[in-house]
Amino acid sequence: MIHSSYDKLDTNVDILLDLPFREGVGAVTADLAKPHHPVALKNTPTWEQLESLVGVITFDGAAEYLDCAAASAADLDFTSGDYSIGCWLKWSSEDESQIVIGRYVVDTSGWENYLYEGDTTRLLTTRHHHAAGDAVRTACYSGGWTQDVWWFLGISRSGSSVTHYRNGEALSMSCSAGGIVDPESNSSDLVVGVRTTKDDNYFNGSMYRMRVWSRAIELAEWARIYDHEKHWFE
Repeated sequence: MIHSSYDKLDTNVDILLDLPFREGVGAVTADLAKPHHPVALKNTPTWEQLESLVGVITFDGAAEYLDCAAASAADLDFTSGDYSIGCWLKWSSEDESQIVIGRYVVDTSGWENYLYEGDTTRLLTTRHHHAAGDAVRTACYSGGWTQDVWWFLGISRSGSSVTHYRNGEALSMSCSAGGIVDPESNSSDLVVGVRTTKDDNYFNGSMYRMRVWSRAIELAEWARIYDHEKHWFE
């Protein structure tokens, strides 16, 4: 079988979602990964181009988000398996909690990742939801996610452990006792930039190239991706 150069890249092994936002216009953005998920722009997020000519999508923090219907996102229903999520983002103050990406129902099923703006803290949290067990949710979080600057965000889930990466470096993590528990299977739409009910926790800021893998990306790979792309955001 002949593979494309995209498939030959080590960092693209087991990639399920890859949104480079190349269109620059329209209400749909293409997924380069082989599942080719149909991802729609809701309420007209803004297409923008950086000085480096890289295209990004900017959300207003009030109504705009991305959506992939549940029927097309079955492979993103993570339970016991490892997974990773990566993207570039720059967020600003708006809603105290801002969803990055998720597929979940609160305290019932699925997984989510969100940024939290406290009085003096800026946190990124990975949270799993459970219909049964000792807790209805378990989570791991990291700090230092300063607003209004570009960060390369990486999240790797392996078993009961979650590690966050910022600009290719692993961060100190705080987790629920016993680590993060497998979430129950979920059949909701995949959302980027809004909570699962699509009416709150809107992301305020810009994103580039949201990616999801069905494996835990290692430190060296996160560092390699960051080194390859960082000049676009300097």
